Amino acid sequence: MRYRYGMRLRGFSPGAQPKGVVDREDDPSGRYYDIIVYDKPLTAEEIEEYELDELRGVNDEEN
Repeated sequence: MRYRYGMRLRGFSPGAQPKGVVDREDDPSGRYYDIIVYDKPLTAEEIEEYELDELRGVNDEEN
């Protein structure tokens, strides 16, 4: 599984997101600075601490 999170207050940079990012994507909607992708879900504490939005419904199974 791939778990995506929207960075709503800042863009991808050292220390601005939890460790373990496997990919970074641009947000075509312009709502987020970046979308970061993990291969495991983040904890509620990580999501709150780094001010992320969990993007439900857009998590893909890897082939």
